[in-house]
Amino acid sequence: MTFLQQTARRIFDTHGPSLRDVWVILPTRRAVSVFLDELAALSDRPFLAPHALAVDDFITQAAGVQLIDSVSLVFELYEVFKDIDPLVEFEQFIGWANVLLTDFDRMDQYLVNPHELFSYLTAAKALERWQVDMPSSAQPLVETPGTARYFKLFENLQAAYHALHQRLNEQGLAYRGMAYRLLAEQIEPLVRDNLAYEQLYFVGFNALSRAEEQMIRVLVDAHKAELIWDADLYYIDDRRQEAGEFLRRYRDNGWFFSRQNHADLRNDSNNLLGTDKNIRVIGVPNASMQAKVAGKLYRDWSDNANRHIGDERSRSTNPRTAIVLADETLLVPLLYALDEGVTDLNVTMGLSLRSSLLFTLVDTLFEMQRTVHEFRTRDGRDLRIPKFHHRHVVKVLNHPFVKQYERIQQLEWPGGTDDKGLVEPPEPLFQWIARTIVKDQRVYLTEKELHELGLNDPLVRVLFSRWPSDNPARAIQTFYELIDLLRDVYRVSQDAIEIEYLYLFYTLLQQLETTLDRQRSDGRTTITLKSFRQFLYELIRQTSIPFTSEGRSSLQIMGMLETRALDFDRVIVLSVNEGVLPQSRRLNSLIPFDIAQELQLPTYREQEAVMAYHFYRLLQRASEIVLIHTTSTDAYGNSKGEPSRFVRQIEHELVPRSKGRIRLTKPSVRFGPVGADKLPGLTDLQVPKTDSIRADLITLLTTRGLYPSYLNQFVSCSMRFYFSRLVKISEEEDIEEKMGVTDFGNWMHLVLERLDKEYRLLNKPIDELLIVQLLEEEFARTMKGRVMESGINLLLYDLAKKLMLDFQRQQSELTGLTVIGSEQTLDTYIDVPLNGRQLHVRIAGKIDRIEQYGGQIRIVDYKTGKVDLPDKTPKDLADKLLNDGSADKMRQLWMYRYLTLKNIRDYGGLPRNKDIADVFPAQGMTVEAGFYSFRDVQGGFKSNPVRFDENDDPEQYIQDSENLLRQLIQRMFDPSEPFRKTDQLETCQYCDYKGICGR
Repeated sequence: MTFLQQTARRIFDTHGPSLRDVWVILPTRRAVSVFLDELAALSDRPFLAPHALAVDDFITQAAGVQLIDSVSLVFELYEVFKDIDPLVEFEQFIGWANVLLTDFDRMDQYLVNPHELFSYLTAAKALERWQVDMPSSAQPLVETPGTARYFKLFENLQAAYHALHQRLNEQGLAYRGMAYRLLAEQIEPLVRDNLAYEQLYFVGFNALSRAEEQMIRVLVDAHKAELIWDADLYYIDDRRQEAGEFLRRYRDNGWFFSRQNHADLRNDSNNLLGTDKNIRVIGVPNASMQAKVAGKLYRDWSDNANRHIGDERSRSTNPRTAIVLADETLLVPLLYALDEGVTDLNVTMGLSLRSSLLFTLVDTLFEMQRTVHEFRTRDGRDLRIPKFHHRHVVKVLNHPFVKQYERIQQLEWPGGTDDKGLVEPPEPLFQWIARTIVKDQRVYLTEKELHELGLNDPLVRVLFSRWPSDNPARAIQTFYELIDLLRDVYRVSQDAIEIEYLYLFYTLLQQLETTLDRQRSDGRTTITLKSFRQFLYELIRQTSIPFTSEGRSSLQIMGMLETRALDFDRVIVLSVNEGVLPQSRRLNSLIPFDIAQELQLPTYREQEAVMAYHFYRLLQRASEIVLIHTTSTDAYGNSKGEPSRFVRQIEHELVPRSKGRIRLTKPSVRFGPVGADKLPGLTDLQVPKTDSIRADLITLLTTRGLYPSYLNQFVSCSMRFYFSRLVKISEEEDIEEKMGVTDFGNWMHLVLERLDKEYRLLNKPIDELLIVQLLEEEFARTMKGRVMESGINLLLYDLAKKLMLDFQRQQSELTGLTVIGSEQTLDTYIDVPLNGRQLHVRIAGKIDRIEQYGGQIRIVDYKTGKVDLPDKTPKDLADKLLNDGSADKMRQLWMYRYLTLKNIRDYGGLPRNKDIADVFPAQGMTVEAGFYSFRDVQGGFKSNPVRFDENDDPEQYIQDSENLLRQLIQRMFDPSEPFRKTDQLETCQYCDYKGICGR
């Protein structure tokens, strides 16, 4: 029999069918509903029910006050402080107002003497101001206007407390703690002497505030009230158990434990140790997986019940099940995790407005407005142009509601041609805008630019308009327009929860608008956009959708506090992690810990004792219990993947004392296909060379060809070669605000290419002003939206200018240097024997620069990164070229020199343009391949030491090179050597595919 069944039976037997003047006070409204159901089940004839109320409802009703809403309460407090200190700034006030109101609430609930508390607090702050703990040798801290305002705040607290009470009393309003104090101070005339209250029962309470103690003590002394406790001997008799902290105190002082309470404790309170329980403790990697496990457990329980019970049994015989969320943000994931067939459920908690898609859109808009940057015009005028940051713009464009609007309105970009003259087909408008922002690297965008990109669509104009920081009315108007434009989205989606969210948000806006208008009308309060956002978010935090469902459903979903006084046969508790259950030791208060202890205000110790009671009480009458916790260190940030102390207590204290009646197991969870014995791991990830893959490889090598970069990829990591060249997986393009290493190198290469093609090849003069001009032009063309005026980009820009000027000076010292080619692709073909046939493979390379100097042809590759080349030919040259992934630069230059020598042999010179037979006469000239390193400009040309014999005969070089290339190509096709991950982990550090490989 459950606790509320026992309670209903006792009250019904005591008062019979005449319960009209009986009052039953319970901790929650859900407990009230269940109690009335249990009471109704005791009689088959109608009878007058007692007055059953949740304790907060009883307090406000008996005290004759109305609870004030949180926003109005903050403004009332601000008016109070404005009267006391006209210089108080609203922007600072809003930061600590809610903390102070929470302290006022605690003070009143615990009937703390305001004068005593504020005297303590003022004295403590005076000691802090006097710096009595500072060593005599230390220099005293100078008081600033900021510290003066800080200490003045504490001096004004007592006056503010009394003034706030007076203002609220005059309006018949109260906050929660104030209502408790009012009733506690007038309990005699309002309740004890009121004939409407014949008998009161306080049912299922644990930790009473001092105001509750005062009320109940007066009523118990007058024989008008009785307490009915739900306790268990396990934590009552063991003084080490924090769960019994308060009940032991009440039992020992004799005030609140009647003779009947003692009898109940002896006869009916051995549920934890006296009943059979099966407890499972399950750890999963992250928070959302807990919901999936809970859904699977409930589905298994339901399937098992259907098999054993059958359809002929009544639904009422189904075991009562609760899924309890210590972290209430898991409600939506849990609802999605439950099987679609689960319709008989009741949610005893609100769905927070913060969990809605609408809030994510609102939050993104506020964040976008907060991060608006202002730039001066390029012509030097002191006109500041506000621009939106690209990340927030793209986030808004990708929001589900915005995408749905795009589909409903059939918004499309009409198509066009790109820079290369290729035709681009039409595509969804917002998708095209996001792609264009990334493609053009537009870090910041103005309103005008966004409106033009969005073809002046009404939603684009609403979303991307600047809000003045001192006028929240513009933001409110934007939200009204947004709701109006998104109406069709809600109509099409038919999502009942989101529609309810929209209605709630609309009412919140109206409430805030009314309040702000009232404050502006008196001319004393200036509300900024920042403070408006704080107000709105506070309202959103407190606003939730109440679920309407069947109270007697077999499945109940609730938070830990909603479980008070309720019992279940099967319980699943989520987020049983230290720091979540119980919560971490944080008390956001202006009252120091030692003062709170002195005045017997509750601290984290009392909070932990209260949560321990709720936890153990939930387990008392349950037979099947599952406790789920996360194991990863970052799931909740503060818990470090540690199970709650309650799990340890059950394992080491409760189970050993149960004499075998409690069975504790720790099953592991495996996610994967049903029936699969083993899931594939990433450690042995490899791709076999199937016929289709070999066919793709043949196509690649015979058409596109084998470039040095391809070969380097294959040697260093064949899996990377497979992903990049055969599967053609590319990293998603993104905007880099800071110039990366690759961007810096590409920019430098483009400037060098223009210098070579437009000036050196044409024998035109080059000076420093020209170099600076080309740097600016290429930066503007390639970096586009990047900001150059500040930060790392400015430093890199200055570095590029210095390096380019140093390189030009070094080049000007090389008398007789002639550039004969720039960004030129050299290629040739070799035949490779493969499976009884010859494969005609193209070998190619794109060379940054070809120059002649001192009767020598030099093949140049520009490097802005580090260059390491050996001084002489390695002894194991063939092995390095075939197998050493770190020899990539040596391998690149080897292939460049091979291509150059073979082209000179085949064409009688160096072909610069095969179409017009433009061949540079290079027959008989020596050929060197090397780098110009911008890390060492003064080091000049760094030559590659690869030589196959002492004479360095060109023909022998070509033959030896082709033999090595054939070996490498045959390895690419070898079916016994699958594509696999490299063993050299340092290679993976900057690899685009390390996420796929699990590195």
